Amino acid sequence: MNDRQTDHLHIEQRGLARVFYAISIAILIGFILYVARGILIPLVIAMFLSFLIVTLKTAIRRIPFLGKLLPEFIAYILSFAVIALILITLGQIITANATDIIRAGPDYQRRLQAILIDIGNFLESLPFVTDWIVSNVEAENTLSEDGTISREGYAALLTQFQQEVLGFISGIASEIGQAIRALAQNIVTILLYTSFMLIERGALLRKLGIVAGMQEAQLDIGQIINDIGDLVRQYISIKTLMGLTTATFSFIIMTLLGIDFAGFWALLIFALGYVPIIGAISGVMLPSILALVQPDGGGITLFLLTLGLLTVAEQTVSSVIEPRLMGRSLNLSPLIILLSLTVWGTLWGFAGMLLCVPITVSLMIVCSQFQDTRPIAVLLSDNGEISPIKRLVREEQAEGI
Repeated sequence: MNDRQTDHLHIEQRGLARVFYAISIAILIGFILYVARGILIPLVIAMFLSFLIVTLKTAIRRIPFLGKLLPEFIAYILSFAVIALILITLGQIITANATDIIRAGPDYQRRLQAILIDIGNFLESLPFVTDWIVSNVEAENTLSEDGTISREGYAALLTQFQQEVLGFISGIASEIGQAIRALAQNIVTILLYTSFMLIERGALLRKLGIVAGMQEAQLDIGQIINDIGDLVRQYISIKTLMGLTTATFSFIIMTLLGIDFAGFWALLIFALGYVPIIGAISGVMLPSILALVQPDGGGITLFLLTLGLLTVAEQTVSSVIEPRLMGRSLNLSPLIILLSLTVWGTLWGFAGMLLCVPITVSLMIVCSQFQDTRPIAVLLSDNGEISPIKRLVREEQAEGI
């Protein structure tokens, strides 16, 4: 074997070693994220809350006359108090509505069973449905001696179908309920994390400057962190504002239509607004299904009205208003959204689904502000348009002056 072949073999071995190390590190990170999810989920939520509080503080400081008179720490306290009050109020609303939903559960279950029976009776009248059951279903006592469907067998199939539908709905409700309970139980921890993050915000820049060892490097690192923070705050603030707008429109629509628990569904629509694709579909379908099975005044007409109006409200905000405010530079590729939804949902459950897009967008923003990692940001983006490096933009503007 000559020297060229030996060098080529070494290059291949190094390439395989890098792939092996990358896969090993990815598996290790995934394992840590899964095992430490009880600690990391409140921490990540607190980080995003701190961004919201800083944004609110900035807005308070911009209030004419009053904002300039307020010391910065007072503006922080007011912002923190507003966010904390909102979270506590939301928790109380969810708790009150959850109690009412549990109390009304049997009525909705009876209504759903009646609807399923009507659907089953309608399907029974369709010849191709009975033919399919005869050909594909092998259930005990399903068929009569002449090969047709027996009444007992059909009733058994209908009961099984009802149980599967109710089990599916109960599973979704249980998953959402567990996530809400976990959030409520950790609310104090989240607020504590948030407060200490705000306290340590200024000290973090000084520590990074000490690590860098140079005043110029300290200023550069601090400015980069501020640039990243500005973009992340922009995304989270706009996404939260759009979620509140959608939830408000939905609440008005459901109240006018007489949908039960309109406040609870509006809060759920707001939370699901952070979940890509599935969140929008679930936020529209769940209240619509409730309208269908609602004991008082429910039915297909109310279902179609609720479905249509909620869809119009959601699409108006997400497809018309939000892109104009957000811009293309903060939009993710649909494939990346689905992958992040799958990965974070697997690791952190429903909480991971809520946080997957903010986390991925934050990662894209961080990568976009460093020359070496901009290709990663381009791959994560929707159409290759990413935020410019703010440091370079400032330098070009300074040279132009």
